[in-house]
Amino acid sequence: MLLLVYFSGCRQTSNQKVDEFYTQKGEWDSARIPFIKPYEAIIFNKLDGWGMNIIEDSMLTDIKEATVDNGFILVHTGKTVMLGVEVNESWWIISPSNKIEKGFTDYRQYLAYLKKVGFKNEPKLHAMNIIANYYDDHDTMDWNVLD
Repeated sequence: MLLLVYFSGCRQTSNQKVDEFYTQKGEWDSARIPFIKPYEAIIFNKLDGWGMNIIEDSMLTDIKEATVDNGFILVHTGKTVMLGVEVNESWWIISPSNKIEKGFTDYRQYLAYLKKVGFKNEPKLHAMNIIANYYDDHDTMDWNVLD
């Protein structure tokens, strides 16, 4: 019998070694949540909240919600900087395999782009504290069981 384990949108067989990127919890002074390699959310303290490095804009801050769905990382932030300008709220669609990092300050434009990349319905985003609590209790993330 072959047992399959799902994590972060990737499939692994139970006898394969899991990439450490998907199992590392963080350092002594920080916590981390893996999305899709090389993307991860990191928190150093509750005041600064969750952040994430991206190529396009260097760093997203104040991540409120996120999910991984069908090879895409979807993120909703509070105040962050986009192209050198501070914005009150943003939505991000990131696909490492397609080299996409698109940020939107308009929710309708975000929804329209989701449809453009193949989503029929808007995926549910999960609050960062729910994601962090799940990952703290498990070896890897399973984005399909969060709710």
